Amino acid sequence: MRKEPIEEAIAIFGTQVRNKRIHLDMTQEELAYEVELSPNYIGYIERAERHPGIYQIIAISFALGVSPSYLFNDVNVPEEFKRSPE
Repeated sequence: MRKEPIEEAIAIFGTQVRNKRIHLDMTQEELAYEVELSPNYIGYIERAERHPGIYQIIAISFALGVSPSYLFNDVNVPEEFKRSPE
């Protein structure tokens, strides 16, 4: 499996986290406190330098007041990965 589409999806997730956090006028420190992570780790996620697990993804989305799917809303499945029903 090619890593580029996955890395792109992780970057989109991080951008969505940052955009929603800023929209809520929330600092990285405030978000980190809500989800019991370090502010540095939040920064790493926003810059796609770390890959959060499902627990962290859900905690972050709830702290931002959105569903986890919202944070992945702009992720598109590349054509090469799509499966057709038989």
